[in-house]
Amino acid sequence: MNIVHILFLLALLASAVLALRNPREPLGAIRLLRDVRGIVDYNLVSRDAQRALEEFSEAFAMALAQAPTEQWAKELGFYFSSRALKTTYPIPFGAAGYAEFKGDMKYRTLLEKSLTLKPKTWQDGVSELASVVEAPDFIGWGTEPQRIALAGDALLNEIVATLLEANGTLGIYEDTALSAYTFFDDAHPFNLFDTGLGTFDNDITGSGTNSTTANLVLAKQRFREIKAANGKPLGLKMTHVMVPPALEETWRDLLERDLIVESSAAVDNRHKGTVKIVVNDQLTDDNQWYPLALNKPGLFPWVVQDEGGPEEIRSDKDSPLYKSQLKVGVAYVKRANAALALPHCIQRWAGTAP
Repeated sequence: MNIVHILFLLALLASAVLALRNPREPLGAIRLLRDVRGIVDYNLVSRDAQRALEEFSEAFAMALAQAPTEQWAKELGFYFSSRALKTTYPIPFGAAGYAEFKGDMKYRTLLEKSLTLKPKTWQDGVSELASVVEAPDFIGWGTEPQRIALAGDALLNEIVATLLEANGTLGIYEDTALSAYTFFDDAHPFNLFDTGLGTFDNDITGSGTNSTTANLVLAKQRFREIKAANGKPLGLKMTHVMVPPALEETWRDLLERDLIVESSAAVDNRHKGTVKIVVNDQLTDDNQWYPLALNKPGLFPWVVQDEGGPEEIRSDKDSPLYKSQLKVGVAYVKRANAALALPHCIQRWAGTAP
């Protein structure tokens, strides 16, 4: 029983009381009953399914415009908006640098190594029986427009987080002796075409890899030791640390406090303000943490691509959905994908205590 039915019953009771008190003047009771009946009739007007779908769309657009999701996948990687079904991205493996001109111009090959990205199609939507949507007591779509908008806004984050935790093989190593190497590995070459120049390890495992000031220092040093393809220092500096929610407060203590304790004494925290904390809500491992060095233009740990905003598909009473299931609904489609790129500018620490 809804509020309208309750009002109507109360009106019947009130009209009966009025009629008993004034049996010779029943007009007051009749007038009250008529007024309330008018309210009931107004509220029992069926909703139009098409208008209900429009309301969903409006709520979705508003939620998307106000979405609070931190777009770390776009901000920390290389983002490209395109409707292309396949995109080839050049990966900078050669070392840029000027050399003395001696009569002949020297050129580096743009597509010395590349990766190809093919967007995948993703969708989410909600539907309901048209009879339910058009019923007088249907109060709207609840929070579904907002939930779908937020999920779509976080899609690239979800894709990249899944890739990082899966730690698959690298596309840029295909057709080389390193084709079995994973993104996080202990022997990446400084120069893919001259492995004799040395290697670096971006997969730090074992005990004593947890989140500490000492390991923060080691992570910074590891980036500084990586060399370019010409054997000279690459010049990487740690700029970010990506952590799961479980480690957020630990890293805020490490990077935001004015004082820290060393050798039982309080000292100035020289690491304060040197590294930005990125809390990744999509990570599932509560111990692993990921230092990043993004100070060199053109060096990026992953590539992400989408079409921008989602495509909306409304299924009203003229749609196949209604004709087959008697339902109406709204769905949203996004075409997006991501690929891991350069292992030089990211590390993975297992986070295991000593």
